[in-house]
Amino acid sequence: MASPLIQLALDSLDFDQTINLATQAAPYVDIFEIGTPCIKYNGINLVKELKARFPDKLILVDLKTMDAGEYEATPFYAAGADICTVLGVSGLATIEGVVKAAKAYNAEAQVDLINVPDKLECARAAAKIGAHIIGVHTGLDAQAAGQTPFADLQDIADLGLNVRISVAGGIKQSTVQQVVKAGADIIVVGAAIYGAPSPADAARSIRNLADGKGTHQRMVIDKIGSVLAATDPSSAEKLTQHLDKAARIFVSGAGRSGLVCKFFAMRLVHSGYDVSVVGEIVTPSIKKGDLLIIISGSGETEQLIAFAKSARKVGASIILISAKGSSTIGDMADGVFQIGTNDQYAKVFGMPMGTVFELSTLFFLEAIISHIIHEKGIPEEVMRTRHANLE
Repeated sequence: MASPLIQLALDSLDFDQTINLATQAAPYVDIFEIGTPCIKYNGINLVKELKARFPDKLILVDLKTMDAGEYEATPFYAAGADICTVLGVSGLATIEGVVKAAKAYNAEAQVDLINVPDKLECARAAAKIGAHIIGVHTGLDAQAAGQTPFADLQDIADLGLNVRISVAGGIKQSTVQQVVKAGADIIVVGAAIYGAPSPADAARSIRNLADGKGTHQRMVIDKIGSVLAATDPSSAEKLTQHLDKAARIFVSGAGRSGLVCKFFAMRLVHSGYDVSVVGEIVTPSIKKGDLLIIISGSGETEQLIAFAKSARKVGASIILISAKGSSTIGDMADGVFQIGTNDQYAKVFGMPMGTVFELSTLFFLEAIISHIIHEKGIPEEVMRTRHANLE
């Protein structure tokens, strides 16, 4: 069974932004869809520009034609469109007109079943008069009401028509494989790519999943990569400044975040800083001029709030590394380093209970150490001399 094609919905009204997104995702998608708002705003020149820049990609113009099918679709096929859409509710005469225009340019016509009452009958009739693609489409308004395209997709696939089936409606990484198994030939993805911090990473992940290469290892790597891509790139310089101003450094975290603290503390010691882990029996008292670094995804852990209050009381500085930009600890801190964005911490299949934050923070802090030893020119041989030898 051949892998389905990946179609990227280009919905922005901004011409340059549309081209930029297409450029980022191009290695991983097969079809560029110029969305209905986008084509209404930018017109036929965008079709020509995308075709010129990406001659190896199919260009779909989402006209959603409702009347005068041949007349409306013809200039877009002439400009280089490979596929134009016509609404199933428009009636067979309009659909037939778009099919006729498509055949004149050796292109394809797609019938969009959005809001069609009897989708199965419309699909049969459209296929009979020569439509090439049937689009199972749950629109944005229907998605907001909780609807999905999956049941309709299965029903259309079960008809066994001699057409390709396209599916659109909130498709994302967690549902790609479900869509493939249901029989989709074309998977339409919009916000899951253009709304991602790194559209290229998101597109690659979806491509791998559609091709059956979506291993759990790949999923974890892609997720961490997307979180780090959304993290402020100036963080390394800013955090290093805080470290260098401190007389001594104290690190603290609870649970697995506490283990990440110890990773970071060890490397800071190797880099020449005076570091203590809060909670160890030999940890000294914190004083004015010292720095307390707290790692907490929520910024609301009671024990860590108490530590922050104690540090603030004696005049020590506080840095919070968190999944949130605002929290109780963050309000007390001199600086908050947010790892990724709030929406990246929704439930991720296979990465439960804080895993995304903990692993992303570990990589973030390892990169900080890399920045420090590079900027300060600390040789690895020197770091080895500071490594524990009673072990």
